[in-house]
Amino acid sequence: MATQPGFELLQSTFEQIRYELAKCLVGCDAFIEQLMITLLAGGHCLLEAPPGTAKSLVTASFARVTGLSFDHVRCTPDLLPSDLIGLGAQPRGSLEIPGPLFANLVLAADIERLSPRADSLLQQAIQEQRVVKEGRQHTLPDPFMVVATQFPIHDGHESSAERTVIEEYHDDRFMLKIKLAYPDESEEFQLATRLSAVQLESPEQIVGVDGLRDFRALVRTVNASADVVNYILRLIRSTRVHEGETPDFIYEWVDFGAGPRATHHLTLAAKVRAALYGRDAVTFEDVRSVAHPILRHRIITNRNARSTGVTVDRVIKRLLYEIAESDETERGMI
Repeated sequence: MATQPGFELLQSTFEQIRYELAKCLVGCDAFIEQLMITLLAGGHCLLEAPPGTAKSLVTASFARVTGLSFDHVRCTPDLLPSDLIGLGAQPRGSLEIPGPLFANLVLAADIERLSPRADSLLQQAIQEQRVVKEGRQHTLPDPFMVVATQFPIHDGHESSAERTVIEEYHDDRFMLKIKLAYPDESEEFQLATRLSAVQLESPEQIVGVDGLRDFRALVRTVNASADVVNYILRLIRSTRVHEGETPDFIYEWVDFGAGPRATHHLTLAAKVRAALYGRDAVTFEDVRSVAHPILRHRIITNRNARSTGVTVDRVIKRLLYEIAESDETERGMI
């Protein structure tokens, strides 16, 4: 049974992780929190960011402080499944090196450039934590987490090369979609002064694989009340056209809404966030805090929204504004 000291330990560990990463990073608190949520939930994440926003540095540093092995894959159209697997999982002490998929934390850069065969293998790894090639099954390590980067795609703009529905839903297996923008003026000032003037300290490891497994078990014990779960259900179901009490603006802006996997992921992500801040019960604020990264790759806006500059994040913001935390007219939903 979970005890309050367990949540206090997780909160303290999370604070130490952020402190260590602040030695070499600027303005990445939200990114680090969302990586931690993904890791403890056993999920994977998409990372959409412009060039030069320290995607590789943050991910590699995060792996270091959490005691995870790290590898980096540069996705290209000619990348083969064998390039990802290598010689497979080899016995300890073997001189044969396994492919990058056998790291605990894998950064797959520019995932949209993968060939269909390599992409299929990566999707299998994400879904099943194993891959099969040439009749041989390869079990991946535990923990195993993929951070897949992509350049910002159209969002709120008409495009002659719009993504198809199949391409949009390709991303649904990822738990979160994290969006990074360029740093604000004060953060960029720090980058131009502090980080370029001194020899940066290397972040120290704070927790190991065994500790992460314990924390993963702990976050599953966080309580989500019926009121909180009802709120999550109303949020998710309200994104779907022609289902339930769908708000008018959804009909105006959305083609396809979020599926049941979003309900599971939003609930689990809210539990992890509560635990990161030392709480054993989910609050409505926890749900609102993780709603954007959970939903932004699961809601597909229509042509009308894109032509008028309505982004997915604007749809989610409107949804959080209009959907009440409690609704006495809805009964029996848990």
